Amino acid sequence: MRPLPTLLFSLVASLLAPSFAMASAAGGPTSAQGVRAKIEFLGDYARTTDTVNVVLHFEVEEDKEVDANALTGAGLQVLVDGKEVKAKGEDAGVGSAKMVRVKKGMKFNIELPIELKRYLGNKSPAAEPLTVRFALPAFDAVSTDLKVVGDMGMVEVGELDLTETKVALVTDFGTMVVGFRPDKAPKTVENFVKLSLSGFYDGTYFHRILKGFMIQGGDPNTKDDNPGNDGQGGPGYRVDAEFNDIRHERGVLSMARSQDPNSAGSQFFVMHGVAPHLDNSYTAFGKLTDGLDVLDRIASIEVTRSPGSMEQSSPTKTVWLRRAIVLGVMKGGAKDPKKADK
Repeated sequence: MRPLPTLLFSLVASLLAPSFAMASAAGGPTSAQGVRAKIEFLGDYARTTDTVNVVLHFEVEEDKEVDANALTGAGLQVLVDGKEVKAKGEDAGVGSAKMVRVKKGMKFNIELPIELKRYLGNKSPAAEPLTVRFALPAFDAVSTDLKVVGDMGMVEVGELDLTETKVALVTDFGTMVVGFRPDKAPKTVENFVKLSLSGFYDGTYFHRILKGFMIQGGDPNTKDDNPGNDGQGGPGYRVDAEFNDIRHERGVLSMARSQDPNSAGSQFFVMHGVAPHLDNSYTAFGKLTDGLDVLDRIASIEVTRSPGSMEQSSPTKTVWLRRAIVLGVMKGGAKDPKKADK
């Protein structure tokens, strides 16, 4: 069975007290009718090197004796393309079960960090995404799909076909997938993909939201505890402007900058409306291929006045960009990055 930290079992024990009682029982997890379970995790894309926090939600509908292993998540299964996969080094045996009595009306959550690499190993970055689901058979609970791709952190931008490569922006409000126009802004596209490959955008948030106009993110300063410096950060270098004829309309990806045309760095914005006054003045370099509904949800968040400004654009809810995952396509259709055309 999957070993669990003592803390998790203690947490369940404390939640069930004072009705907590244990008894040995042979065999696997028992059926737990009368307890509703739901499995959730953030986002629908991840890399093999990521750790996904899987949250188990339990709601007790009637007094019941339930397998404690199931309540702590020890019975959680990882299904890859529909087949159960055991973690490396995990005992395939079920072992003995402990029973606990739960009371009607109880609600509690358990969070389990799942290291995907333990289940998927070293997946080729160029391979097709795997479909992963999490399941609790004792409660007939199955999660939604998680698409897992190989980590491309060691891949060079020059090995990628940037016309076909995309980036999945995994946020708390859903995932937006962007495609690129290297024919219009080659250096800007290279820079955005390079930063995404390095994990630069992971853990930042969208700090500026103007409904009907755009949402802006990509500032590393959003990783600190000082909201006053949001919108002022960058990668430590500048990217020259590549103005072109892409119109700034709904879903278009463009680079933020200061008054200096050649001052773009890492900050970007996604258009929510149409802004002709930005055309040929800001470097547009891509567009959403999926996730316009996510864009709408983010743009609709209530905002307040930004620190040091009169602009009403600071979101009242933090919109985390948890991961910027490169969905890479190698040049020449190479299956191995080392065999890609240079």
